[in-house]
Amino acid sequence: MRFGQAAFLWLLCLVPALGALMAWAAVSRKRALARYGDPRLVLGLRDGTPTGWRAARAAMTLAAVALLAVSAARPQHGSRTEVVSRRGIDVVVCLDVSKSMLARDVAPSRVERAKAELERLLDEEPGDRVGVVIFAGDTMEYPLTTDHEAATRFFRDANPWEFPVQGTSIGRALSAARDLLRRDPLAARRSKVILLITDGEDLDGDPVAAAREAAGDGIQVYIDAIGSAAPEPIPAYSPDGRPVGYERDSRGEIKHTQFTPQMEEQLRSVAREGNGQYFRPRNGEVGIDAVRRQLARLRRSEIAESQQTVYEEIAWPFVVPAFLLLFAAAVLVPERVRRASPPKERAA
Repeated sequence: MRFGQAAFLWLLCLVPALGALMAWAAVSRKRALARYGDPRLVLGLRDGTPTGWRAARAAMTLAAVALLAVSAARPQHGSRTEVVSRRGIDVVVCLDVSKSMLARDVAPSRVERAKAELERLLDEEPGDRVGVVIFAGDTMEYPLTTDHEAATRFFRDANPWEFPVQGTSIGRALSAARDLLRRDPLAARRSKVILLITDGEDLDGDPVAAAREAAGDGIQVYIDAIGSAAPEPIPAYSPDGRPVGYERDSRGEIKHTQFTPQMEEQLRSVAREGNGQYFRPRNGEVGIDAVRRQLARLRRSEIAESQQTVYEEIAWPFVVPAFLLLFAAAVLVPERVRRASPPKERAA
């Protein structure tokens, strides 16, 4: 057995002190009566509680005080571990839908494969809140929600040709994701993650500074980089989504996208400044599985932080007898007993 408030056990010191005080009062009463004559005759002439009853009431009162002192210390027995307040994780996905994400070095294309893997991630992790930022040269946002199907519908049909401003602005996407988390009142009490899925061609903004600002708000920035180191042509599509060959530059040459060491270094810097991690899958793959494992570790860490050992309170076996003793002392023990007649003197 243990005590949740062991400091209250000092109240047990009152029991012997009260006992000594009661004993001193009894002795003082006996001495006072002796001054009036033979104590036996004096007791026979007065009304009052007999000595035996008085001692019983004192014993019951002292026992009740001792039991109440123990109950005040919160006796506990046994234990169990439980999650008392799981905060949960808020994840804002920043999905790059710029034209370079149409490259087919990842089948069927970078952007379509990223959507499929991201949809699988959301299906398998239903407990988190999810927000979405799709971006090219500009951004479109979907607020945090536990309705993963609604979030999936938002990015499922997003395509590069729907963005009037082309390019790739990673910094702007990170800032938009940070604003989503800052505006949501529940996010302040939860773990916060930005997952950036991109091929790394940042043509606008300062993504390193944006990641640093996000880290200042307690947000971790994870980066899943897509694309091969070999040059890959960029397919072209009409405004209604029909393939029309390949993107060409002002000289009529086919445009290529290529994941360069400079891009990788920039993305590593973004993850480092964002207190997150950088994931670089093998060619032809999307690193969602590595992201899933990292999110699982974050959930386990959060659950461990919110676990505590709970002990069973067992104060009632002490409180109930204490009140029964007090009731008995007040009701069952007579306060005064009237003498029928004084005791007769013995004949000389």
